[in-house]
Amino acid sequence: MGTGVRETKRVQTRLALCRAAIELATEAGGPEAVTVDAIAERAGTSRRTFFNYFPSKEAAFVRPLYDVGAHFATALAARADDEPVWEAIRAALLSALSTPEADPDLIADIEAFLTTSPAIVLTTEAHTDGEPSALELHRMAKDSIARLTGSDPDRNIYAQLTLEATGLALRVAARAWSATGGDPRTHVDTVVDMLRDGIRPSH
Repeated sequence: MGTGVRETKRVQTRLALCRAAIELATEAGGPEAVTVDAIAERAGTSRRTFFNYFPSKEAAFVRPLYDVGAHFATALAARADDEPVWEAIRAALLSALSTPEADPDLIADIEAFLTTSPAIVLTTEAHTDGEPSALELHRMAKDSIARLTGSDPDRNIYAQLTLEATGLALRVAARAWSATGGDPRTHVDTVVDMLRDGIRPSH
């Protein structure tokens, strides 16, 4: 089996486990009554396989958000120094939304789930050994914005404000995409244009 095929199967299995976790939590009215065994059974796999993909039960509920954030941070870090910051953000968002983990219906279901269980996203480490933490990804993205704008990431609030606004924009775009379908570029263009026109750097 080629590397590409193995990776595709790995992503499909992980997403199946995530969907199973969200479905079971929604049916049960919360994550507390959901077990790893039940998640694995719903996804058609085993408890052992579950722990090959996730460090904890809670991680299965939020892993797609981590993956989309990781894709965004990595794509933003790769943009050229002289690219306008909002065009770089636009390209990175589109890159993140083009990944299998950015399934709009799954993201919408996770967002709906988190409205009733918000503590999970704040207390759960979704990454596995060898992967950057959510905090490290956040810092990577903030440093990229600072680099693109020539600002100090620790002394100038522009990079932090821009990153937080971009995270909100990504969630809004994903919800709109789930609700109306179509090309994700349309939704990304809309939210990025709004942010670009409303948030400007201070010098």
